[in-house]
Amino acid sequence: MKKFANFKYVTDVADAGMKMAKSNRYFIRDNTGMELPINIVVMLVVGMVALAALLAIIPESKKNLVVEVDSVDGNSGVTGNIANGVPTVVNIYLTLYDRDNNPVQGASVIISGGGGQGSAKTDASGQANVTVSDVFIRLNQDSIDLKLVAKANGFYDYTDEAAILIT
Repeated sequence: MKKFANFKYVTDVADAGMKMAKSNRYFIRDNTGMELPINIVVMLVVGMVALAALLAIIPESKKNLVVEVDSVDGNSGVTGNIANGVPTVVNIYLTLYDRDNNPVQGASVIISGGGGQGSAKTDASGQANVTVSDVFIRLNQDSIDLKLVAKANGFYDYTDEAAILIT
């Protein structure tokens, strides 16, 4: 004998099929399970609203800067020439772009090395003129590298340890 749910004992397998069919009528008339699908829908909607709120808080990712050195002391490119053993002023013209090739305005550019340092901000066209004073190549050196650092809001900092070669 087997007992199904809260019903009478069933003695025969064929009789069990009939009893189960009658027991289904009880579940059809029972309304206590009706709230379950509605609760699931409510939880799903609340969860989606919470997810949307979290995604709205996440800030936009930063972009990369592109730095193009236009000239060093009037010479096109990234190479400049000065006399060894004499402190010299070096003028560097450069342009900053974003990844879509749009100029970046208001970025800070710092160039240092060889005992000198200079800084400037980019204009509306993304261009800056950095004057580095007291650049010095020792008599026993062939060349020095100038370090370039560019910073702008909403962008990753750009750093190049050997951006400009002075010979």
